Amino acid sequence: MNIDQLNAFHKVAKAGSFTKAADELFLTQPAVSQQIKALEFFFGIRLFERSRNKKVQLTREGETLLSYTERLFHLYEEIKTRFSYLQALHMGNLTIGSTAVPSTYFLPVVLSRYNTQYPGIKIELRIGNTHKVLSMLHGREVDIGLAGEFPHHHGLHNVLLHRERLVVVASSNNLLAAKRAVSISDLDKHHFIWREKGTQTRILMENWFKKNASRNYPKKSIEIANLEVTKQLVQEGYGITVVPEVAVRKEIESGLLKRINLEGFDLSTDFHVFYLDKTFLSKAAKAFLWMLSSIRLFSHAENLQQHLKLIA
Repeated sequence: MNIDQLNAFHKVAKAGSFTKAADELFLTQPAVSQQIKALEFFFGIRLFERSRNKKVQLTREGETLLSYTERLFHLYEEIKTRFSYLQALHMGNLTIGSTAVPSTYFLPVVLSRYNTQYPGIKIELRIGNTHKVLSMLHGREVDIGLAGEFPHHHGLHNVLLHRERLVVVASSNNLLAAKRAVSISDLDKHHFIWREKGTQTRILMENWFKKNASRNYPKKSIEIANLEVTKQLVQEGYGITVVPEVAVRKEIESGLLKRINLEGFDLSTDFHVFYLDKTFLSKAAKAFLWMLSSIRLFSHAENLQQHLKLIA
């Protein structure tokens, strides 16, 4: 038994004629008859009664089989329709994992445009630090990840998308804000607010302090996982912090925060697009990546464009 034999049976049963069924299937009548005989032989039953006027009538067994083929080919048409919608991006699902900075300062624009162009695609955004985003990718919880550079990312494709300068900021009322240049020793009396472990900013700053001060520096510190809470604390005068420039651009322009010129400080953070190696990217996912590469928000969008051309 195969699908062609079942389809031939279904067409004959619905048309009531071998000749009409053959026309619909673009086959000869003997070819259709052969399909039916093969099916009858497989089941060991008779499916049709042939009359002298060449009319065909279903046997009881044929009626039973028709009830199944009705459901089978209805489901077949449903599958074709659904996947034609998926191919046309009229429906589908896309799950994105992202660290705080891309999800807060870049993705709202991208997701808004994506939703306008593909309103039938259901989008889910999951937020975590770099380690968490890569873990979600490996666990197949997300389709695409946007996260900081990570030294070990086996099994993942990664493409540099954006490079953002890191800045040291304090409240405009902080004593450090009045200084043209600040040395590391000037930080001794001020709390330093760390980003949480697992973030690229945290890793870069730990390495910078080890190189320029000591392993146990800064002397006063607190760790905050939420970037917005960190900014609020600094605005209220609680210490200083280091964040990507895009995260504090508005606060600096409005005077709520002041950029601190810390001697010897010149760091930037990279944001990459990640997805699982040897994994089929859905059309919805590829459309999202193309949109990422076409929006003039990202410093290295051309990297993603070149990558997408290679995997097209």
